[in-house]
Amino acid sequence: MDSAAALSVVIPILQGDASWRDLLPDLSAFSESTEFLFVSNGPPPADWKTLLQASPLRKQCRWQQTAIGRAVQMNEGAVLAQQHFILFLHADSRLPAHSVSRLIESLQTDPAAVHYFNLRFEAQSFFLMHVNRWGVWFRSHLLGMPFGDQGLCLEKEAFHSLGGFDESAAYGEDHLLVWKARQAGLRLKCTGADIATSARKYRERGWLKVTLQHLWLTACQATPQFFLLMKARIRAWFHGKAQSPSL
Repeated sequence: MDSAAALSVVIPILQGDASWRDLLPDLSAFSESTEFLFVSNGPPPADWKTLLQASPLRKQCRWQQTAIGRAVQMNEGAVLAQQHFILFLHADSRLPAHSVSRLIESLQTDPAAVHYFNLRFEAQSFFLMHVNRWGVWFRSHLLGMPFGDQGLCLEKEAFHSLGGFDESAAYGEDHLLVWKARQAGLRLKCTGADIATSARKYRERGWLKVTLQHLWLTACQATPQFFLLMKARIRAWFHGKAQSPSL
């Protein structure tokens, strides 16, 4: 199967957020058969049709209006997706062409895995943001907890089998999906390439405040999920022992 010809890219957009406009040129690195689903809680902007007319992606893009909430929007995009794989991409992401190529290679190598990118913060000209980048690498590679801003990509069938994103979660719907994937036995695989995201909230709200808040919320959410993972693995181990032939 040609993975490059089997991608649906779901981009949740909060009404009034224009960051997706900067992402639009990056999407030209994808195959012509890739579909792009812009899912928002509001109608398309007034110049949506004008933008598409001037873009080579005009036949591949679709704007879908739904209820507010990123989990709701991404689930709606997944329902509409027509291709074999779904890439969930945040609107303020930037994805270089070589990262798209690495994603395709990663999908071809291990199609059953949950794929993600290494995270880089845009305009990270100061040391603290590099600390965050190292922290993200540690969290995703060693603790097995990549987040949604790292561009999660998996088979559509696998996504639906996991129940999609938890629309009742107050935060961290992407984090919870990764835990459900691990509990179901799906592998996590990094593409080895970068995806960039904005460091704006760190500048506006303060690096220490935002970082400590993220650490606390992640720990609160991850702790019960870790025990569920251990329970699933123990159950699988006992099931395997029960199925093994007696000597």
